Amino acid sequence: MIIKRYINAQILQSSLAVLGILFSIIAGSRIIKYFYMATQGRLDVDMLFSLLFLQSPAFLEFILPLSFFLGVMLSLGRMYVDSEMAVLSAVGLGPLQLLKLASSSMVLVLLVSAGMTLYLTPRANYRAEELFSQQASRNTFEILRPGMFQPLEGGKVIYVRSISDDRRQLEDVFVYGNLAGNSVDSVVIRATHGRIAIDPHSGARYLILISGERDEIQAGSHRLQRINFASYSLLLTQAPAKAVTMLKALTGRQLMQRSDILARAELEWRLSLVLLVPVVAVLAQALSRVQPRQGRFLKLLPGILVYLSYIVLLLVVKQAVEKGHLPQGAFLWVHIAYTGLAFYLLYADEWRQRWQRRSGLPTVQG
Repeated sequence: MIIKRYINAQILQSSLAVLGILFSIIAGSRIIKYFYMATQGRLDVDMLFSLLFLQSPAFLEFILPLSFFLGVMLSLGRMYVDSEMAVLSAVGLGPLQLLKLASSSMVLVLLVSAGMTLYLTPRANYRAEELFSQQASRNTFEILRPGMFQPLEGGKVIYVRSISDDRRQLEDVFVYGNLAGNSVDSVVIRATHGRIAIDPHSGARYLILISGERDEIQAGSHRLQRINFASYSLLLTQAPAKAVTMLKALTGRQLMQRSDILARAELEWRLSLVLLVPVVAVLAQALSRVQPRQGRFLKLLPGILVYLSYIVLLLVVKQAVEKGHLPQGAFLWVHIAYTGLAFYLLYADEWRQRWQRRSGLPTVQG
């Protein structure tokens, strides 16, 4: 049917345009964050675009329903402004028929959202966590930069004047931080040389400092304790994790096999992102109604506020379910409430006109 293809093409074009804009904004901010981490020595530049690629599904699964929502509003709003909706209404296409015509694009977005939320995004998160784990377990000297103060684990800071070509030997090392294992002592270590050592049993990495001195200053005291040493061993990184067990890295099937409350809340949250698509489709159709002179952007801001309230409420329910304050089916309450709101907004004018006709009152076209 020509009208069906036309409506779905308009919705998908608008949705893709909005999706591209939102993704560019989010990806740009994440690139800036990764570049900042790279300048501090906490991230290898070679991993930057790999991490961005792996985290793209997580961005898309969250902004895809919003892009579809805005795409429906913009495309149908333009049709109202250009009086195309008036023509469709004149040939007998009501709200329900229009919703059926737009169902193809809705089903497509729903399937894509389900695939990303339940499988693609968890697998990408798993791989991203593996990269972060590999980054943490790498030789710390591989990301050190000579002549720069750089942070280490545990709030320590290191500075080296020069590094050998094999990145194993350091010259003129300076280390500062809470090295005594408590929160009241600050320790400064200076050494002429340094090298790395790896514990063969635990995999922990140590910095072996050669020929230096260790100054310890206690909080609230003016006394300085200095120790000269020929060799000093400093723990840099613990043994890397053997496996990724975060919930966000588990697929939908893996979450279904777990019975703990956190896993169930995560699974229902992901299903909520999928169920969000048909609900916001009805909401967008109802909110896209404008008069030709009003412009199609008139209800865009109220629509975004309604969408944000929907997402925020789902997040609140997720936290409450995780803490045991609400039952696991509480997500469904939110979806039922916004589905009711969507159909009320969609049929409010029709219901009001029917009531006015039955009451003998003059009807006013909305």
